[in-house]
Amino acid sequence: MATHPSAFVDESWFQHKHSPGAYLMAAVIIDHDSVPAAETAATEAAGIHDGYHSTALYHRGHVGTIEAMLDVVAEHSGWSVVSAQVPINPGNMAAVPNNPRHVHAHLEGQREHARQLSLERLLRYLNGQRVRDVYLETRGSPAEWRDARETGSRLPSIDRNDIRAYRRLLDQGAISHRMRLVHVEGRTDPGLWMADAVAWSAGRAIRTDEPQWWNRIGDVATILEASTGTELRLNERGAAPPDGERDPHNLSQSAQTMSSPILYSASPEDHQVGAILTSLVAQAEHARTPSTNQLTREVLGYVQQIAERVERLTDTVNNIIPHPAGEAAPQHGAPQPRSAEYENPSPQNSREIDD
Repeated sequence: MATHPSAFVDESWFQHKHSPGAYLMAAVIIDHDSVPAAETAATEAAGIHDGYHSTALYHRGHVGTIEAMLDVVAEHSGWSVVSAQVPINPGNMAAVPNNPRHVHAHLEGQREHARQLSLERLLRYLNGQRVRDVYLETRGSPAEWRDARETGSRLPSIDRNDIRAYRRLLDQGAISHRMRLVHVEGRTDPGLWMADAVAWSAGRAIRTDEPQWWNRIGDVATILEASTGTELRLNERGAAPPDGERDPHNLSQSAQTMSSPILYSASPEDHQVGAILTSLVAQAEHARTPSTNQLTREVLGYVQQIAERVERLTDTVNNIIPHPAGEAAPQHGAPQPRSAEYENPSPQNSREIDD
């Protein structure tokens, strides 16, 4: 009996005053039968550390542990995908408020908006890869989970927006009703540790122009623009994502061909915008801007729809307007008989033209 892959999802984001920022949601796709072996390997990679969190390990100098986790991803996952919203606020929300007391809530609103866009894109993509179980790290604290259980709720309120996005896609028929979205605790789930490493490696490359960690998985990973699903190139080593019914293990020809990575400048400070982020922002904005041909096709489509509605309205009017006895209602589009006066003009109704 054929089994469907599972996906483990984690997020990464950054917002700085002088940076466009980015919101990333990463998924590691693993064949269902391969999940136990992958989780065992991830546990061994984490070693003696209490749980796993890439950012904390990096700041404590345990880069080797992160690299070991990325190597597990490269070896055991079928594919990894990152849904990216760059900039984190592409201009569709209000400007930053002047009152400093409102800034924090405003930035949180931007992140939540970007999260839901990224999650919807990710779920659409995972549905195309026949994923059935999607495990997403909860944002609820143990206290919030306890409160939710005491009030009879299935999950904390902070996770409900994710469920709303999931249900919207179900209602639209964009994803299968067989897909499940499950919130789990990230500290104790080795599958989410792998997703954390992927999200961290993409975020580190975008924020600080350091793609060396992303390059460890670049042959089996891709980045998608959250609004359109267009593939974004973090560097030239990015692989083409599997399309349609292709199994994630069967790489396309372009994915099998590796070229030399682009050389980037030294790591910028947090408030500076590096070459990779600048490139991704340009790619994303280009993807969100319809081409001239696309606009022309859309306009022609609208015109055709209007013409069809006008034709239907004309037929309806002709059917409800009373006509004199013995006179049939005119048929739309059929040639109408010309009057005798038109066919045989009398002298008084015609003029001679003198030369």
